[in-house]
Amino acid sequence: MSRSERERASRGRGRLDAVVLLCALAALTACSRGSPASPPSTPDRTTSPGKVWLAVLDAAEDPNELDTPYADLVGALDEGSVTHVVVSPSACYSGLPSRYDGKYVLAVWDVTRHAVRALLDSARAREGWIGTVASTCVE
Repeated sequence: MSRSERERASRGRGRLDAVVLLCALAALTACSRGSPASPPSTPDRTTSPGKVWLAVLDAAEDPNELDTPYADLVGALDEGSVTHVVVSPSACYSGLPSRYDGKYVLAVWDVTRHAVRALLDSARAREGWIGTVASTCVE
């Protein structure tokens, strides 16, 4: 191979090396742009959610005793309001009167007193207690 042929081959190889280097850099850059690291998973609800209005309609030591009143209440409400009806241990709410301690409560909740009253009126139900509480249990 003559000197000029070697120089041309060397220049060609230099260009090929540069192309390979650019492709490698592009691939590395693309890999580094992949999906970002996932943030640590957080619960759907925080451990100390905001306060809500709760109207307790009934209470019992055995939650099964609330099945019939629950069914009656749900049957009297619009389908969209059913999610505002709960049967829960009283311990799940801070702010309830002590007469509910150790019992399960049948209640309706919402973000305002007016909204709770509207649910009660819609179901023609009477509460035993109404006030603000903080939910301490997680679904």
